[in-house]
Amino acid sequence: MSGTLMTSFKARLLTQLKANGTLSSIQVTYGDPGGAARNECVFLGDVINNRHEPESLSTGRRRRIEEFDLEVIVGVGSKARSSPQDNEARAVVLADAVETVIVEDPQLNDLSGLLYCQVSSIEMSTVETGEGPFTTITLTINAKARLT
Repeated sequence: MSGTLMTSFKARLLTQLKANGTLSSIQVTYGDPGGAARNECVFLGDVINNRHEPESLSTGRRRRIEEFDLEVIVGVGSKARSSPQDNEARAVVLADAVETVIVEDPQLNDLSGLLYCQVSSIEMSTVETGEGPFTTITLTINAKARLT
C-alpha cells in the first residue's frame, strides 16, 4: 500500500523539467539551492495541503485519493544595469516553460497512481538589491493521485 505519491511526483517532475529545452541550460534542482543558486534557477519547493480521502468506506485495504500542492520556484537575478521589467519578463519565460511541462503531460509520463497535475496559481515578486533586480515566481502545482 502506497502511503504517498509526493516523493515520486517530485522526482518525475524534476526529470521532466530538466528535459525541457528552455530549462535545460539553467539550474534546476530538487530543493532550494541556497547559497549555490545561480542567476537563473528553478527548484522544487514545499509540498503543502496534502489531503487523503477514502475512495469508499469499507473494511480492509482501501484505495485513497491523495491531493497535494507542490510549490515550484523560479528565481531570476540580473546585473544592476538591468531593468526590473526585463528581469520579470525573463522569469515569466522560465515559468511558462514549467507550465508547458505540466500542460503537455499532466500525468508526467504515466507516473503510476497520478491522475493529473495542473498549475493552480502563480505569484510573482520583484525586489531591487544592490546587485540588481531579483524576481521570484512561485507556481503552485496541484496533483491528484489514486493510492492503492
